[in-house]
Amino acid sequence: MDIRTQLTHQIELKSFAKKQVVYRSGVTAKGFYYVDEGLVGLYQVSETGKESLLRIYGPGSFFGYRSLFTNQHYPSTARAMLDSKIVHVDVNDFKSLDLAAPCLADFLMKEVCAELGEAEKRLMQFNAFSAKKRILDTIYYVFHTYPEYPWTYREIGEYSGTDTTTVIRYCKTLKESGILESNSRKPLPVSLHQLADYRKSLLVN
Repeated sequence: MDIRTQLTHQIELKSFAKKQVVYRSGVTAKGFYYVDEGLVGLYQVSETGKESLLRIYGPGSFFGYRSLFTNQHYPSTARAMLDSKIVHVDVNDFKSLDLAAPCLADFLMKEVCAELGEAEKRLMQFNAFSAKKRILDTIYYVFHTYPEYPWTYREIGEYSGTDTTTVIRYCKTLKESGILESNSRKPLPVSLHQLADYRKSLLVN
């Protein structure tokens, strides 16, 4: 969905360098965002300052829009994972958006429902699946969806809800089994098809 065809005066294209913060957790929400180019990560920050990767947004994705429905502060921190171009939409409540761009308002309402469903699914996986299966699912998802990004063990651990040490140890096993590239310092699948087949074999065994 090209928001430029629906909103004109309320949008501003901004450039963000890799690792630059788009907005921080707890800050008063000021509109929402659309990824034009690049990659954005949504991070939960603990009381001790530790960050965990919750969601990933690539080109064509909206983020930060839940504030339209709740009128609350941003609950998480958004940061560019690559050099990115991001559109800021300066609309601060759902009623204003619905008046200016009803099709976009309807689309975002459906996106909220979809994200809630995804969150419930991930919570179920955290409770039902072993760390190994969560790691495999995460590796497949990130490399299938965002293959251009140099994923790290830490990021795979954060997204899968697993500590980094466990990820490194299991990825070593996957390298020895030929599932991941043995000569790569980072987790890199030899083949996504092979990775998917290996994941299915764990469900059977």
